[in-house]
Amino acid sequence: MKIGRWTAGLLLLSMCVCCAGEIAAEKPPPLQQEMSDFYRNAALGVALTMRAGSPAELEELQKLADQGLKAAREIATKNPDSPEAHYLLGSWLLYGYRVAKVQRISYDPETGESVELTTQVVQGTADGPDEGLAELKRVTELAPTKGDYFLDYAAALADCDRLLEAQALLKSAWAGQPALAQQGKMRAGVLLGDISAALDDLSDARQWIYRALSLDPAAAEAVARLRWLDAAQAEEAAQALLEETPEESFEEYGEEEDWGQYSPEEEIQGEEELYWEENQ
Repeated sequence: MKIGRWTAGLLLLSMCVCCAGEIAAEKPPPLQQEMSDFYRNAALGVALTMRAGSPAELEELQKLADQGLKAAREIATKNPDSPEAHYLLGSWLLYGYRVAKVQRISYDPETGESVELTTQVVQGTADGPDEGLAELKRVTELAPTKGDYFLDYAAALADCDRLLEAQALLKSAWAGQPALAQQGKMRAGVLLGDISAALDDLSDARQWIYRALSLDPAAAEAVARLRWLDAAQAEEAAQALLEETPEESFEEYGEEEDWGQYSPEEEIQGEEELYWEENQ
């Protein structure tokens, strides 16, 4: 199970919400406007992944993506030492939505395989995650004492299926490198639980969620994860029981007899022969 395979996974709109207050407080209005455009793009993009968009909505989404990414690049170029500028650019690259043409392959028994281009809303304004991840890593280098940026970078790695890298960073943060406030440490525990679950280690995931809850027993996010784990482990146990039952039944009756090869007619015939043998 991958990270995105938790419920909705680490969609990381949460990532951008996390530091939005810092960005808005520390940078002038132009950056505030760019973050506002990003949130509009992200909200519309999420909606259009669940339903068909109108031509006007698709046009707006792409316009926001084009303008937002261009502005973010310019701001990062003009402010190379600004963690907020690189954070904005990384957010657009990884989590902005755009309209793309994708190939859809279908197969018909009479005509065979066919390929058609369809319009689809996709997350990420770049063709791959490397540039966006590099921008978020740069943020942690420019602001090494801000734990939220560090957690966001680790979460982004996990979202991009670089689970072991993310896990190593989060374990380091849990151990105090960098130092995290209580809420940040709890978030690290939840993320580590998510990653363990994505690696199909539900027992380890539970342990991390318990550690997170030890910091804040009422944390809604951790409580929700624990409920998910309860359901997942119950399903796993039920599946294991179903898989074991046929084999156990087979062993109970003995390995030499094949109980599936006799038909009802053969069984009746056998009983008749036994009857005549005993009564002759």
